[in-house]
Amino acid sequence: MTPDAVTPDVVTPDAVTRPAERPAPRVHEAAGWRFDERHPVAPPGVPVPRVVGPVERAWAGADHDGRRGLLARLRAAGSPVVVDEGGTCTLTWWYEDGDARAVVLAANGLLDHRDVGASELVRLRGSDVWTITYRLPSDWRGSYVLTTHRGDGPPPWRTADDRRAVRLAAMAGRPDPANPRVMGTMHDAAVSVAQGPAAPPHRWWVPGRPTPPAELVLPATAHRRARRVWLHTTPGLPDDREAPLLVVHDGQVWARSVPLAASLDAAVADGALPPLRAVLVDSGTVATRWDELGVPGGTTRFVLDDLLPVLAGRWALPADPTRVVATGASFGGLGALWLVALGGDRVGAALAQSPSLWRFDLRDVLRAAPRHVRVALQAGVHEPEVLRGTRELAAALVADGRSPHVVEVTGGHDWAWWWPGMLDGLTRLLPPDPCDGAADPTRVAGITSPAGPTSC
Repeated sequence: MTPDAVTPDVVTPDAVTRPAERPAPRVHEAAGWRFDERHPVAPPGVPVPRVVGPVERAWAGADHDGRRGLLARLRAAGSPVVVDEGGTCTLTWWYEDGDARAVVLAANGLLDHRDVGASELVRLRGSDVWTITYRLPSDWRGSYVLTTHRGDGPPPWRTADDRRAVRLAAMAGRPDPANPRVMGTMHDAAVSVAQGPAAPPHRWWVPGRPTPPAELVLPATAHRRARRVWLHTTPGLPDDREAPLLVVHDGQVWARSVPLAASLDAAVADGALPPLRAVLVDSGTVATRWDELGVPGGTTRFVLDDLLPVLAGRWALPADPTRVVATGASFGGLGALWLVALGGDRVGAALAQSPSLWRFDLRDVLRAAPRHVRVALQAGVHEPEVLRGTRELAAALVADGRSPHVVEVTGGHDWAWWWPGMLDGLTRLLPPDPCDGAADPTRVAGITSPAGPTSC
């Protein structure tokens, strides 16, 4: 089987399951508001310097024995090779394939469809080794695949004639066989993860494919399709004990590809989060996700009107709405903001990662939300349109006297940082209760006195 072959466990990122054309923008109405949907703008990417790396330099100056030794060191070290420069670092990817005619590194936020050749690896003279080096900020983290081309003619990423076709061709590869750090993403895709020496720690990384939590299917009604969710509770937490609730969008990814439940349990065990419950909401097919997720109706109405009442019949949900946290990334991040904008009396906190704010302007409706609503925003510096919208929303909330927590991450539109970023964001929104679940008389509307409780 060639490195480019697709197996049931390795589905290509951004694969053909994505729609060829985005749906036409619509007008939405909810709670007396009108919301005009917009198409995204694709601004120029963030240039990333490609440099001649240490492997290329060492290879050029080495004799036969020196090159054999270099290859042995590379195989022992794995890929990429990271060199800390203090504030910046170089990452050198290398790949062995004697049959390849071209190899491209499709790294999230670094691949530029206008100059995809800048992401092609060079072959070391007289070897089967291909390599490429980027200079990046030391706190960068990102996912990537390597795509090879064999046979005659140019590789398909060079002949593609539009942004989508270039990206699909370049991203049609597989994880790096020299990098053991692999994770899942959308569409059950498997990708490698690389990072600089100063990248924020992924404190609760759990390797491997998760065992999905308990599944619940809500039957179709006259107003919506059947919906699937997954339910997770911190082990040992009784159903009748009140505990924070997480509403997590794109639940099929977190349930089946990224082991969020295991990471939450690890964070609770470390004392970074209180015992909690999570409901992972499936976003369905690609077309359904476009139609229902990140809009004021669809999944937003399902959570508020159907799902929360069902969960209230199973669990003791928090009386304090700020202990009900909606979270998600991309359309899921936008969906988290819709939940607090339209349902802030029940969902009082949102952690929105890379929210697709190009799709809607939520500034006015969020300024009209209850004053107790808490908003945390995260965006990558290698996703310029998302970052611009995030900054504009944060500025509007600050001007309204609110205090959004904003984190700008050195990365792209990427599950590689969404996973640790979600956990870190939750530790800010849901600090552990020092009384381990007992009533805290100083907490009002989710705000704890700086002095803390005097007793439990």
